[in-house]
Amino acid sequence: MRLRLWSSVTTIIILLALLVAMPLLTACGGEEEPTTPTTPTTPTEPTTPSEPTTPAEPTTPAEPTTPAEPTTPAEPATSEFDVVKDAVAAYLTDIAPNIKAADLQMRIAEGDAPYIVSLRKAEDYAKGHIPGAVNIAFGELTTLPEDEEILLYCYTGQSASFGTAVLGVLDYDVQNLLHGMSSWSTDPDVYVSRFDPATSQGDYAVETTANEGGNYATPELENTTSSDAAEIILAAAKTVSPKYITASDLNMKIAEEEDMTILSVRSADDYAAGHIPGAINFGLSALADNLDKLDPDAPVYVYCYTGHSAAQATSLLNMLGYDAYSIKFGMCGWSADPAVNMGKCFDASTVAGYETEK
Repeated sequence: MRLRLWSSVTTIIILLALLVAMPLLTACGGEEEPTTPTTPTTPTEPTTPSEPTTPAEPTTPAEPTTPAEPTTPAEPATSEFDVVKDAVAAYLTDIAPNIKAADLQMRIAEGDAPYIVSLRKAEDYAKGHIPGAVNIAFGELTTLPEDEEILLYCYTGQSASFGTAVLGVLDYDVQNLLHGMSSWSTDPDVYVSRFDPATSQGDYAVETTANEGGNYATPELENTTSSDAAEIILAAAKTVSPKYITASDLNMKIAEEEDMTILSVRSADDYAAGHIPGAINFGLSALADNLDKLDPDAPVYVYCYTGHSAAQATSLLNMLGYDAYSIKFGMCGWSADPAVNMGKCFDASTVAGYETEK
């Protein structure tokens, strides 16, 4: 009984030993699939340590942008005409006056004589002139001293009126001798030339119907390259010289219907009483405000009573670029009718006859 039990135990132990041994025998005796050798890996180059990064410089804040100054639009260039027109307009607010021979004589006698300037020919000046007077040509007017009170005279007062307007625009203190040397001397060798109704006065037609001027552009002036106002005005002044037309020549032009503007600078009442056919009318002081009524492409013939105011107006129009002429002796040269010429014509019988010198 004990023997069988022991045999069973022994058998169990042997079986257990076999079970444990079998995996070991398999691991030692079995063949493995040959392993393909792995290509040896090329050793990696050692990494060079990177240079330490330099910290970036701190960014300087940008200067605030100054806003651009607003562009001022360029002012349009002022034309020569506008510069001269402004000077003429300023002069017309204080027009140089005429002085009578008796008043000039009084000032000379009192030692208060102005700077007296003769604009007559040198040979006529030599025959006799107002005491203390100097003699110059019309073209030398702008050489006269600017700090003197100037008195101009000529033969009948008309050429000196041209010069008076020129100097007045240039801001001289100036006046004109009414009727010129004709009102100073009774000696024909001295006065040389004067208004004479027998030879200087016509009897041409007049009308009472008012006429309107046109609507014209103004002339363009190109007297200088300077942009200086004083230089522009001086250049315009130097273009002036006395320009006349006789009543008989104007009457012929009217008959031939030539293009022209006839301008009366008399009072409105005297214009209405009778004027040269076709004439328009406005006063000397209103000249700068009525330039659009004058045709810049045709002659302008200007008249007043005796030629003095018309000569000033003509001088100013010449400065402004118009082809203007003064009618010799004004309405007194056109009509013998005192109801038309208003009885303002030169009268030789009123001349006192003052001293002259040579």
